[in-house]
Amino acid sequence: MQELSAYLSANAHNMKKSVIRELLKLTNQPDIISFAGGLPAPETFPVEELRQASDRVFRQYGDKILQYGTTEGDNDLKAQLVAYETARGLSLGAQNLLITSASQQALDMLPKLFLDPGDYVIAGRPTYLGAIQAIQSYQGRVLGIPFSSANDGFDMVELEKRYSRAVGQKKRIKYIYVIPDFQNPTGICWSLEKRKALIEFAYRENLFIAEDAPYREIRFLGEPIDSLYRLEQQMQNRGIVINLKTFSKILSPGARIGWVVAREDIIQKMVVAKQAMDLCTSVITQKMIAEFMATGKLKDIVARTCGIYREKRNFMLEKFDAYMPKRFDLTWTKPEGGLFLWLSLPHYIDTEKMFYKAIEKKVAYVVGSAFYFDEPETNSMRINFSYSTFEQIEEGVRRLADTVREEIEEHEAGPRGQTVPEDI
Repeated sequence: MQELSAYLSANAHNMKKSVIRELLKLTNQPDIISFAGGLPAPETFPVEELRQASDRVFRQYGDKILQYGTTEGDNDLKAQLVAYETARGLSLGAQNLLITSASQQALDMLPKLFLDPGDYVIAGRPTYLGAIQAIQSYQGRVLGIPFSSANDGFDMVELEKRYSRAVGQKKRIKYIYVIPDFQNPTGICWSLEKRKALIEFAYRENLFIAEDAPYREIRFLGEPIDSLYRLEQQMQNRGIVINLKTFSKILSPGARIGWVVAREDIIQKMVVAKQAMDLCTSVITQKMIAEFMATGKLKDIVARTCGIYREKRNFMLEKFDAYMPKRFDLTWTKPEGGLFLWLSLPHYIDTEKMFYKAIEKKVAYVVGSAFYFDEPETNSMRINFSYSTFEQIEEGVRRLADTVREEIEEHEAGPRGQTVPEDI
């Protein structure tokens, strides 16, 4: 039998397993409370409404929806999305929009189109693992930028410093990848000032910005802040922002439908890239969602979802306050939207090692080191609050707090079995 590795491409050798997916295999036991997956709450899914929309689509379109579709996307769905985005202040037409097989496909297209081996993408430290995987798959690299202490976006001083150093080292940087609204994994939201500053930086350095916005509509506290795409249209309108959206968090992840909003020449290049991937996104699902959107019920579904997540987020934060050790070096974010919060522990705690102790206590999380391209920080974790029930949240936080407390106590006790020398 041939040795597989000798036949694999350089790209294949750069593909890395998802740490999250691998760890989630350990959480499949029914008695484990998992805060690990980025799963929407099942009670938010409009099951009956989507079933009715599907029935109407099959009756109206029959065998047409069982045929191939266009790579660009179903015209009815595109029309609904143009109206949807226009109502949110964006200026666009059908030529500025591409339907994708969820936003992960678009994340894979970007490095495919923009990166040569060794090229860099600017991204946060930490950032979404799926974006890191896509970049790695095309032999790209990440120039990591830390977030400010105010959790309102990049530390812009560090951005300038690290970018200048990279350029001085002849590193080729092609685009900036950010999740401005309720970032995965931290849950932070960029301020208006930081969004404008990032666009100005991109103008000056002639860089594109990939704005990943899967959680934008899931705001349950505070006032909405303009997207980078809309802000850039209000500024110089050079078309440097590529906006990625998905129905996974606002309707159903199982639908696997996303969309990209960008200037026309970028969309056309992405269409060519998509043709080599899947020819077209599921026609049946596109028609079903278009039919559902035509009812005008999406707004109500999103509002209901935000209400559910607000209550779960608030409840989890209450339980963190109640159960977690009270320490200056043990903190967590308090997101105004999205699905996640970020827990930072004392520097000596390695959450990868602690993960297996947490599993023994029947609670799971995602290790923070998974969200770094290189030089990972190991004392953090991502916590999902959207999926679990209230009872699971309380019991899971209690178990997690016990695990953390034991790690702290073990460290403070020092090495065991070590005798104290007598005074001389």
